[in-house]
Amino acid sequence: MRDAVVVGIDTYPDAPLHACVRDAREMAACLTLEQYDFNCKVLLNSQASRQGILEALSELAYGREDREMLLFYFAGHGEVLGSAGHLVTHDAQNYDPGISLAQLAQLMESASQHYSHVVAILDCCHAGSSHTWTNSRPLRVEDVDREVATVNESRCILAACRPEETAKELLDSSHGVYTSALIDGMLSDAVDHYGQVTLLSLHEYAARVVPGELQTPVLKGDVAGTVALGRGFEPRIGRPLEKAELSKNLAKAHTLVDEQYALHREELSDHRRRVAGGAKRCAQRLEQTLRWFEETQKDLPDIRRNPNWKDLHVRLLDHRRSLAEISLGQEMAFGRVSRLIGHGGYGHVWEVETESGEMVAYKVFHGNELDDDVKVQRFRNGYQTMKGLDDAHVVAVREFSDVPLGFVMDFVPGENLRNYYLDRSDSEAVVRLMLDIAHTVEHAHSRDVRHRDIKPENIIVVQNEEGNPEPYLTDFDLSYHETNRTITTSGGAVGGVIFYAAPEQLHEPNTAAAREATVDVFSLGQLFFYILTGRNPNSDDFEKNRQQLIQELGEQIDDRAATEIVDLYVASTHRDPKLRPQKVAEMVATLGRAEAFILAASGTDALAEEDLCRRIAYIYSGLGNFQAGERSASFTSRSGQIAVVVRLKAVHTERQNKKEVAVMELELSVTEKITLPHLKSGSSARGTLNNRTDKIIRQRYGNRVTRHPGSKGQYQVFFEIKSVPFSNVGAADVHEVLVTCLSAIENW
Repeated sequence: MRDAVVVGIDTYPDAPLHACVRDAREMAACLTLEQYDFNCKVLLNSQASRQGILEALSELAYGREDREMLLFYFAGHGEVLGSAGHLVTHDAQNYDPGISLAQLAQLMESASQHYSHVVAILDCCHAGSSHTWTNSRPLRVEDVDREVATVNESRCILAACRPEETAKELLDSSHGVYTSALIDGMLSDAVDHYGQVTLLSLHEYAARVVPGELQTPVLKGDVAGTVALGRGFEPRIGRPLEKAELSKNLAKAHTLVDEQYALHREELSDHRRRVAGGAKRCAQRLEQTLRWFEETQKDLPDIRRNPNWKDLHVRLLDHRRSLAEISLGQEMAFGRVSRLIGHGGYGHVWEVETESGEMVAYKVFHGNELDDDVKVQRFRNGYQTMKGLDDAHVVAVREFSDVPLGFVMDFVPGENLRNYYLDRSDSEAVVRLMLDIAHTVEHAHSRDVRHRDIKPENIIVVQNEEGNPEPYLTDFDLSYHETNRTITTSGGAVGGVIFYAAPEQLHEPNTAAAREATVDVFSLGQLFFYILTGRNPNSDDFEKNRQQLIQELGEQIDDRAATEIVDLYVASTHRDPKLRPQKVAEMVATLGRAEAFILAASGTDALAEEDLCRRIAYIYSGLGNFQAGERSASFTSRSGQIAVVVRLKAVHTERQNKKEVAVMELELSVTEKITLPHLKSGSSARGTLNNRTDKIIRQRYGNRVTRHPGSKGQYQVFFEIKSVPFSNVGAADVHEVLVTCLSAIENW
C-alpha cells in the first residue's frame, strides 16, 4: 500500500501564489497513475490548515499496518520564525506560521516505523519573492538540514532549491519550476534502464533540467539501494552525449522542423487541399519526425536538456495540435472520415472507411489538451488497457497513432445505449443485456482492469440475429473525474458522468478507493437502473431510485426476479464501498437467478436432462460461445484463462417429493493461453488456492458443493454439486457456483 498527502496553497491572504494548487493537482494525478498507484489525500487552500495537514499526516504516520511508502508533497510558502523553519499553512498567524520542520521530522520518524520509505517533497524552500510576516525570513535548505535529521534509508527529502535561492514559478504561472520538472520526470523523462522512476533518477533529472540561474534542487537523505516511486514504464536506453553528436542531431532536428513547417504551409492553407490529402501527408511526415525525436531522446536522454532541442520539440507539438482538427470527408492514414460517431471527455470518435471498404472507429484526443501530459498518459494507458482485453463484448482496439493522437477501434454498427431503442417489456432480453454487461466487466476485473467510466454512452448495442440487444463496452480506464467534476456537476455534461460515477470518484478521486472494483460495482448498479427505467438515476437520492425501480419492475417482471434486482441495486449503490458487493461476480450470480425466475414465470422453467448443461453454458457464455453434447457443455472463462466443462454426472430421485435431481460436475483447468502468475510457484501456491476455494464454497454452500483435485496442466480442479433441479432455477444455481469458483481462482 502506498499513501500520499498532497498540499497546495495559493490563496494566502497577504501573499498569494499562482501555481501551487495546480501543482498539487497535477502531482496527485501523476501519483494515481497505474505506474505509481498511490492513495492520495489532497488538501487545497483553506483545506490546508495547520490542523488539516497534521490530521492527514498523523492518521497515516501513527497507523498500525505496515505499508510500502508514504509521500508528503507541499507547494506553498515556507518561512523561518526565529530559528525554526515552518511550512506556512493557509491559516498562518504572525507568530504561528504553521507546521514546523521539527513537527514534520517527528511525523516522518513515526511513519518510518510503519512504512518502508517516507519521502517529503517540499516545493517551498524559499517563500517566493514575498516576505509575508514580520520577524521572519524565507525557509532555506539549511533549515531542513538542521531540523529534519537523517535517520535511515527510509527517510528522504527533496527540496526545490539551495539556501541562497528562491523557488520560482514559470512565467505563465502554470507550474512551479521545480514541480514542472518533477512531473515531466515522473511521466517519462526520469525513467531508468529498468523502467522505473526512482528517487535518485527523479532528483537527478530535476537537477539537470531546472535552469541553474533560477534554482538548484536538493536531495537530502540516506537512500540505500533503489527506492522506486514508479514502475512499469518502457525502460530507458541511453549513453553519454558528445558535443559533436549534439551538433549533428540539432542540425537534423532544425531541418526536419523547417521541412514540416513548409509542408504545413503548402498542404493546410487551402481547406479543400487539406481534406483531400494535405492533412494526411502532413500527419504521416510529422509522425515520422516525432518518432525520430523520441528515438533520439531515448538513445541520448541528455539532449532533452538542450534549450534549442526543447524549442524544436515544442514547435513539432504545435504542428500536431493543428492536425487534431478533423473534417468530414478528410483523407487520413487509416481511410476517409465519413461521420462523427460521438465525443467525450477525451476526444471525438469518427467513423472511417478504409481503402478496402471496411468501416473502423477512430478516437482522436482533444487537440487543445495535448499539453496536459497526465491526461495524455491516461489516454495511452487506456489504449494499452483495452488492448489487453479479448472478451467478445469489448470493442477491440487496433493501431495507435501519434498524429493525430488517437487509436483505431473496431467499428460496431450499433447505437450507444442511450440512443438505442430498448424494448423494456421483454424482461428476459433486458436481464440478459444486464448479465452480458456484468460478465464483460467481470472479465476485465479478472485481468486486473477497472473500467471506471461505466455509463450508457460507453456501451454500444447491436441487435443480434435473434432480435435481442447485444452490448459492446469501450473506453476502459479512461476516466478522469478530477478533470470532469466541474463540468458534470452542472447538469450532467460529458455523458452524464455525475449520475454513474461512484461517490469516491467524484469526491476523493485520488484515493485508492476510487480505483477499486467496487467503483465499477456502483456504476453497474446505476447503469442497471437506467436500463430498467430508461431514465438517469438520481446521483445522491438512492432511496428515491429504489422506489422508482420497484414501481417500474412491478409492471414488468416476476416478483421474485424483481426482488433480486432491487436488492442488488440497493447493495451495489451503497455510499460506503466496503458495504457493496466486492466483486462483479456476485452481481452476475444475482442476475443469473433473476433470469431464471423470469423464465420460470413464463412457464418454461422445466429443463430436459439433455438441456441442463446447455442452459448453464448459455447463461455464462451467451449464444454461440460454447459446445454442448447431451450431458455436457464446454467453454472458456471470460478471461480466457480457464477451460470449463459442465457435466451431468448422475440423476437421483428425492425421497421427499419424488422429483428427479441432478448431480453436476464442474471441471476447471487453467489454459495455456494465459497463465495465472501466482501458480508459477508450484504446489504450495496450489495448496493455498485450494484452501481458499474450500473456505469460500464451504461458507456459501455447505456440504452441497465439494472440491476434488485434478492433475491436468498447471492447475485443475473439480467441483461436484448435489441436488440440482432440472429447471432454469437449477441452472442458475450451478451458474452461481461456477462464477464463484472462477472468481476465487482468477482473482486470487
